[in-house]
Amino acid sequence: MPKCNRCGRETNVTAMSMFNTETLCMDCLEKERRHPDYKKARDAEHAAIYSGDYNFPGIGKPEDL
Repeated sequence: MPKCNRCGRETNVTAMSMFNTETLCMDCLEKERRHPDYKKARDAEHAAIYSGDYNFPGIGKPEDL
């Protein structure tokens, strides 16, 4: 069973962080989505993909996340 890279909890469902390349459980993903810089991270990823960078590492995880 995969583990969340942020909290370490085992989970059946994961998603990639918008801030970095961590794989997150749904609880950690929800916390991330509520962060004030989430839109900035999402927009940066979309811009990278649009320009052809399909391996964008993210803008970095905020210290308070």
